[in-house]
Amino acid sequence: MDFFEFLLKNNTVLLDVEASDWKDAIRKGGSLLVGSGCCENRYIDAMIESCVKNGPYFIIAPGLAMPHSRPENGVLETGFALITLKKGVEFGDRENDPIDILIFMAAKDQAAHTEQAMTQIAEFCDNLEWLKELRAANVIPQVTDLLARAGKRINS
Repeated sequence: MDFFEFLLKNNTVLLDVEASDWKDAIRKGGSLLVGSGCCENRYIDAMIESCVKNGPYFIIAPGLAMPHSRPENGVLETGFALITLKKGVEFGDRENDPIDILIFMAAKDQAAHTEQAMTQIAEFCDNLEWLKELRAANVIPQVTDLLARAGKRINS
């Protein structure tokens, strides 16, 4: 599964989302996964419940989170979504809050956590210039251009 290709083909990107809190941010990003047919609505609830129960384990860097849950919680097929927030939200992670970029993942099964997609996400998130460009983007064409360039560079 190609992370960049999925986002570009399925229009699962939203920019400058207004979220009242971290739960609202997860609901808004999760709705993109539901809309693309990747999961059922209960997957959104499972991501929230998992964070309440286990803490914000999916925060991967300052300002950056990767919400997800288990496949049996309503995943229909593997997919991804990405949102940026107009104003970051607090997840309760002193080192990394506020979070303003969320990359969502729904994996159909453990095998669907493909090395390719996880490597692509990791490389994308490690590139501070790309994250800066993503944060500055205010229209979808800017992000689709960024994703296409990043995907081409990472996949070459």
